[in-house]
Amino acid sequence: MSTIDTRARSGGMVDVDADGARDPMAPERTRVDDVGTAVVDLVRRQDIDAVMFDCDGTLVDSEPIGHRVWGALAGDLGVVAAPGADAEGLSFEQRLEALRTTNPALPPTEVVYAEYWRRLRTAFDESLQPIEATYRLARELVRASIPVAIVSNSAQERLQYTVSCALPLLAGVTLVGWTPRDRPKPHPDLYSRAASLVAAPADRCLAIEDSAVGALAASRAGMRTLILDTVVH
Repeated sequence: MSTIDTRARSGGMVDVDADGARDPMAPERTRVDDVGTAVVDLVRRQDIDAVMFDCDGTLVDSEPIGHRVWGALAGDLGVVAAPGADAEGLSFEQRLEALRTTNPALPPTEVVYAEYWRRLRTAFDESLQPIEATYRLARELVRASIPVAIVSNSAQERLQYTVSCALPLLAGVTLVGWTPRDRPKPHPDLYSRAASLVAAPADRCLAIEDSAVGALAASRAGMRTLILDTVVH
């Protein structure tokens, strides 16, 4: 992708179709390979002040690794599936609590998480890779002095490790991971906190997501959203 030129080009006008003005906040879909062009156009038109990236499935191809690690650990623990435990938007702790309905003998949450995190770090060190199109875009935005944040339902510790492991050139951007005081996506808490940290109004932020749950969180925070149509798994 070419270097971003932040000079105004069209005054930031929103296209109007035959049915009236298009809602600029409605989520839009784009292919992973086309996301750079879409975002650069918004930056050049000065339609946005900051860009928020989801992490897992958007910047890094981590989800298959996480599923594999959890599957192996769950097998070792003899975990039996429970209704609702696989619902989107749950934190690790919430999933474990749901699993306790059918697995009352599960070890304490902190014990299970510590072992999961130990195994996950090893797996990340061995095979975690960035999704190149979005990683390249994020680097271009940073070089153009556009505020960038990475916003994830993963715990802050995991998010920091993910970035250091697979996204080293983004080490200086704002990282917003889940903490016990936050409601996870699809609630808007994480995106609202990210907007505050980069000092940008929510309606001047663009969120890039790979899931409906994440897109809903960004929309509820008042951000426009691009949903990646092609997930690299």
